[in-house]
Amino acid sequence: MKTKLSGLLALAALPIAALAQFADTFTTLDPAWIPNRYDPAGFESVVFDGDNRLRLTIDEADSAANRPALFSNAFYDIQGRQHPGGVTGRWSISAEVYVASAVNTATGQIVGAELWGHSGPTPTGGDYLTLGFTNASPTDAYDINAADRTFRFQAYDATLGNWVDLGVPGGFLFDTWHTLSGVSTGATFAYYIDGNLVYTKATAAGDDLESVIVQGANYGATGSYAVYWDNVTASAIPEPAAVALLAAVAALGLVIWHRRQG
Repeated sequence: MKTKLSGLLALAALPIAALAQFADTFTTLDPAWIPNRYDPAGFESVVFDGDNRLRLTIDEADSAANRPALFSNAFYDIQGRQHPGGVTGRWSISAEVYVASAVNTATGQIVGAELWGHSGPTPTGGDYLTLGFTNASPTDAYDINAADRTFRFQAYDATLGNWVDLGVPGGFLFDTWHTLSGVSTGATFAYYIDGNLVYTKATAAGDDLESVIVQGANYGATGSYAVYWDNVTASAIPEPAAVALLAAVAALGLVIWHRRQG
């Protein structure tokens, strides 16, 4: 009885709204991260801001002009790695990203940083939840001298076939960490910045998390840039019936425990 009771009490302590599938703190680099589209110049665990973090580096050596001919298409300007999602049904993803004041520029290096969640049911199908930031021109992302360059967050909406400008949250601070996250209800994707809902879009393929992807954009500018990430997580969100059952089982365990203590 003691073993069963311990298990029930453990269930009672679980955050039943979301059950973590994986959480990567980048103490070391997990080999489960594999290239997506094109491998970036750097994808490594380093010490930054007092802890181990992921540093993703984009370099002009991997721009369209310098890649092998087979990879010269702009498709491969998006460079990063993916980790298996392993979630069946509804899911959520989250990551912390360090937004340096250096990216708040209309004249310096063109930067693009994105967190993706690829929904199933197959590796080549489904839909993508894409949230990130850039300082590229909204009319010509490759023009470093464009007059309309500005720092902003954005989400990609496949239904519209375009990026949606989310601007910058009120009171936003540079040179600190911010949390990007997304939730799939199966029928919608919800996008959050620091816990605040910033966009919602409908999806016909929101179930089953195939992979979580951390990306950078290579706009062919001279030099390189790095963006730091941490605490990338993927979680399953139980269906309402499963949540109710888990809560009932947990409550039963607590009742049994109280009775035995009386």
